[in-house]
Amino acid sequence: MATHISANSPAGRRLFNVALFTEASRPNSFANMMTGKAPKTVSKNKADGNVQTNPGAPIVRITNLSKQAGDEVTMDLYHQLRMKPTMGDRKIAGRGGSLSSAQFNLKIDQGRLQVDSGGRMSQQRTSHDLRNVARTMLGPNYNALDDQLCLVHLAGARGDHDDAEWAVPLSSDPEFAEIAVNPVKPPTYDRHMYAGDALSLDGGSALDSADLFDLTAVDNLRLVIDEMPFPIQPVKFEGDPQANDNPFYVLSVSPRQWNDFWTSMSGSQWQTLLSNAHSRAKGFNHPLFIGEVAMWRNILIRKRSRTIRFSSGSNVTVCTNTANAQTTTATVGTNVERAILLGGQALATAFGRNGKKAEGGHHFRLHEELTDAGNMMEHTVYWTNGKAKVQFEGTDGRINDHGCMVLDTAVSG
Repeated sequence: MATHISANSPAGRRLFNVALFTEASRPNSFANMMTGKAPKTVSKNKADGNVQTNPGAPIVRITNLSKQAGDEVTMDLYHQLRMKPTMGDRKIAGRGGSLSSAQFNLKIDQGRLQVDSGGRMSQQRTSHDLRNVARTMLGPNYNALDDQLCLVHLAGARGDHDDAEWAVPLSSDPEFAEIAVNPVKPPTYDRHMYAGDALSLDGGSALDSADLFDLTAVDNLRLVIDEMPFPIQPVKFEGDPQANDNPFYVLSVSPRQWNDFWTSMSGSQWQTLLSNAHSRAKGFNHPLFIGEVAMWRNILIRKRSRTIRFSSGSNVTVCTNTANAQTTTATVGTNVERAILLGGQALATAFGRNGKKAEGGHHFRLHEELTDAGNMMEHTVYWTNGKAKVQFEGTDGRINDHGCMVLDTAVSG
């Protein structure tokens, strides 16, 4: 829809029209604070299989595609060596192990956002520079979209929460798959957890209204991680002096899950969790530890601004207990929201070049042109990007999410 300011519009020029405000939106901090560079090599001093190949941020950014042609990215995972030793004089010839690996692919595609700044008369009727306003507003709009796409891919679902700020449409929208670029894959069976005594979203062991987010759910998450044969790698940021000796995970929860967590504990318990987060942040000035955070058993619990919700009666795609991560549909019997536990290298976001370098094209490009016989000005921002949750097939033959888990809980209210 074109920008049009009519002769009697409230936005028209008035003596009191001297200040310009923009509508507030939720902070787009989820993706930015979780992002680091993609690993390029296996370092010699990282031979210990318990130490991940750095960088170890939850979201890895791949940018060297701008120098190459193509629309698909391949990532490789090399499995840990697993073989018996050869003892005494037993011949070792023919008993050598071999390197094995798994691959993960993601696609990139062009995206665009456009706004027009109105015609000559619309510009005449207001004291504000509509061209500058239009260009400025494109940035926050893209940031919100980028943040939401990261959340949806990590959660493995869009959910049905759909307030006015969502830029990513519901999965039922005919353009949803195009906007997501890569398939939104549900959490694999081994990476899908539930609060309380629930074991599924439906059936006899389904989540009910009593299965709220609490400290016991965090304990259970920690136990599952500790007992994994190939555990999710912890978060490791550059500049963290405790990265190797005191690694941690990030549990991103919705506002309602945070509220249930807050109200479930006493003041002294909260003091302990806040003190834990404060102690872990010493010597490490990272925005993850700023704001409403708590830490328990080296899991940093952080409230995010957006919600992945499944309302009672909604159908949710889930993985079955199969090696190749086959899916089925579950119908929830209560309102459910999804928390996301993040370790290292959970999501890949890849950027390609958009436009020729001589024209200023890189990962992003801004194009402006006059339309309507030179009366209207349109502003378009272009980008080339793709995101996908990282999944690999392990040596046990099972496909699993590489760096994240989800925790589904009921919510009060």
